[in-house]
Amino acid sequence: MTDGAGPRAPHPVRRRLVALVAAKSAQLGVAPRRITLKDTRSRWGSCSPDGALSFSWRLILAPRFVLDYVVAHEVAHLRELNHSNRFWRITETLTADMAKAREWLTQHGAGLHRYGRLM
Repeated sequence: MTDGAGPRAPHPVRRRLVALVAAKSAQLGVAPRRITLKDTRSRWGSCSPDGALSFSWRLILAPRFVLDYVVAHEVAHLRELNHSNRFWRITETLTADMAKAREWLTQHGAGLHRYGRLM
């Protein structure tokens, strides 16, 4: 996984993220091209058309079920690069607490996005 900081020993959070992506990707029989942590301003994650997954580093501050949902959401995009009904059905198979995580992000996401920014 890359984060723009150069090679170094993987941080435990990176290892957890990579392990989650690997497990969920294996469930679908897909593989991301690369996994990146970023300092995003408005998104929790993204999946590019070439299969590159990116995640906000701020997810490390969220509850584990939220991280699990966001990873599931982005891995599902490796199969369906849209938000169709089929996409949501795939996402539901990859995470147990989708509704709870979406509600948590609605309630707390804006505050978490502000974390670590200079005023």
